[in-house]
Amino acid sequence: MTKAVSPKSRAALRESLRLKIDSVVESSEHVLSHVRDGLSKHTELEAIAESVVNAAKGAKQVAKKNNRLLGWHRIPAVFLMLSLALFGIWLYRQFFSSARIVVAVSARDAVKLKTSLSRRSQITLRETEGSTESIGLLNSGKAQLAFVQGGIEIPEEMLRTELESSEVVLLFLKDGITEPSKCQHILTSSKGQGSHTVAKIFAKAWGIEDSVKYTFEWRKFTGGDRAATEQDLWTMDPGIDAVFVVVDPMSTSLDGVALRLKDLGFRLVEPSIGAMSLRLPFLKPAHVPQGFLDPVSHLPQNDVATYSVATYLVGRPDLTPAQLGLADEIQEASNRSLNGTSPSLSTATEVVQGVEATFGIVVYIGLAFLALLGLDVVAYRRHFNELNTMVSLISMHQSSRDVIHGTPEERSQNVAYLGVCSDLLGLIAVITGYYAQENSSLLYNRMVEIIQDRCNGLKINIQLKVLQAAISLPQPRKV
Repeated sequence: MTKAVSPKSRAALRESLRLKIDSVVESSEHVLSHVRDGLSKHTELEAIAESVVNAAKGAKQVAKKNNRLLGWHRIPAVFLMLSLALFGIWLYRQFFSSARIVVAVSARDAVKLKTSLSRRSQITLRETEGSTESIGLLNSGKAQLAFVQGGIEIPEEMLRTELESSEVVLLFLKDGITEPSKCQHILTSSKGQGSHTVAKIFAKAWGIEDSVKYTFEWRKFTGGDRAATEQDLWTMDPGIDAVFVVVDPMSTSLDGVALRLKDLGFRLVEPSIGAMSLRLPFLKPAHVPQGFLDPVSHLPQNDVATYSVATYLVGRPDLTPAQLGLADEIQEASNRSLNGTSPSLSTATEVVQGVEATFGIVVYIGLAFLALLGLDVVAYRRHFNELNTMVSLISMHQSSRDVIHGTPEERSQNVAYLGVCSDLLGLIAVITGYYAQENSSLLYNRMVEIIQDRCNGLKINIQLKVLQAAISLPQPRKV
């Protein structure tokens, strides 16, 4: 029956199998003493023996430094542990933690979105004047998602998806103005925002971009999204000869507006820009049916061709998968689809950031770990070069020892010389192994294996020469 070995006994056994450098130092000093006593004429061998003694003592000093809390040999392991810990924290924050997200949305859309969100504590709506301001919040990192109207320039690095619902272009011309190119003063929405940006694109197509004047009081004219009273309504400047807006056809801000514009002498017309519409991906042909704006007053009186303007859900490229889950909730809350031809928030980010970023981090951690191992080896390169040089010197000197020819005294001296060389090679191999024992990262260094292989090969060669000297060879016959 096998007797169980206690942990204390196993620890003691492991400790007894460890190489003790003190015995190596004693052996090297003994060899040096032997050289000085019996081979004092061979100064080159004495110098090599002294170098081996110094190397053994140096290995002892290096081992003491390794026992310190901070040392080269600990840096790779500490780096690996810290990197894995930080990587675990990153994975938790990316995939498992409760995400928070800020959504930039125009004030008129924020009201509808607030009533349908189920996790208000995690989704913060930041109201803006329009799409241009929303893009600015995305660029500055103050928002992670934004609803952006077509016509606003979206940075290429941003993720975007075209939503199914869209807004329509409404152009009202004052009586007496026969075509859009005759307009001189246009009423539109906020300056620099969606309607104004699209209006400038259309004005360029009509050839009036440099001459037209804009008034940004559409919201005052409509009374906003609340029920307007006569006192709330803004009085239109008589000099305005056109109204150009991009609006949600379901918005309550349109209630009664068509009739007011009719009373002021405006009519809904087609905002045609010809073939230029084909070069604008956010525009699609649409029409306003008869009576759509005011079924009681039958406005418009006929179907009017126009354009629909796409709305995009735009997200920062650094959205986490957890934030993407909130983006899906926002999609459902706004009753819109995130399927589009542009880079998708749900697919592109999950694949690129969820897989590529994770894989990239693991690769970088591995490369950095190997690089630190390389730095650790560099710290020992001087010691290994010294040991390798000693092996080369021993190889050179032992090769000149002749154990066959010469007087018996010379042959005996050479055999003793070779014996010392063999002992020194054994000590060099032991010192090299001691370095690898005290710092396991050196096992990745090819130099450890090279030095030990050279020592073993030379020892076999020396032993063969000594064995050859012990054989009594017959004397050659005289002719």
